[in-house]
Amino acid sequence: MIDVLTNILKNDRLDEYPLFEKFCSLKDKGLRKESFKALSSFIDEAETWDNHAQQNFACWLFALLETSDDIHHILVHPLEMDLLKPLLEAWMKTNPEDPRPYRWYGVFLNAENRVDYLNNALRLGGSNEQLSLLTLIDIHLNALWYSFHHISEDLYLGDIKEDQALLTKSRQLNNKVDCQQTRKSNNEQLNYYQDLLNDWMLFKEKQSKGFVEWCENKGRIYPWVKSYYYEK
Repeated sequence: MIDVLTNILKNDRLDEYPLFEKFCSLKDKGLRKESFKALSSFIDEAETWDNHAQQNFACWLFALLETSDDIHHILVHPLEMDLLKPLLEAWMKTNPEDPRPYRWYGVFLNAENRVDYLNNALRLGGSNEQLSLLTLIDIHLNALWYSFHHISEDLYLGDIKEDQALLTKSRQLNNKVDCQQTRKSNNEQLNYYQDLLNDWMLFKEKQSKGFVEWCENKGRIYPWVKSYYYEK
């Protein structure tokens, strides 16, 4: 995908938002201090708009974010906290059946309860909410990675029942992914963590140390096992 600043600066509708254009142009030139001054002026202006105008801006901006790389260049703290979060929160209240504000909040904004927003987007938008779906699966995969990332040191950081439920839920979600290649890639990762969890439970029935050696003796081949022995 194309860098977000490139996408925005070449967009035909940018001239509708001259202060935002100034912010993006200055940011693109590396003039951080000046760009934030322009952004502050833009936010002050946008806060005077009615709901319809604010939502039009959000639709335009988030559509570009969905098809861009390096979005952190645009989603800076003042824009997120002072404009986008209040805007989307108000949108959810006035039109709670629209999946878009839930999707954008869960995918792009910093929130502790991102999963709740994404689940709401899926509930409202169904299989059309592919970005929400993929983001939710990625969150689950990251949680599984955290549970297992010290397993070669005999340290499992997760909860077995919770991770089993997470694997089941992730498979259900992955079955709704449209892209066959993405679905296949996700399944491979889920199978990896399922196998790892199954082996860990078998291992813990009889011993508490030496999981890597136990896997080798059982013929279980995991990437971390290979790297572990290559380092010896």
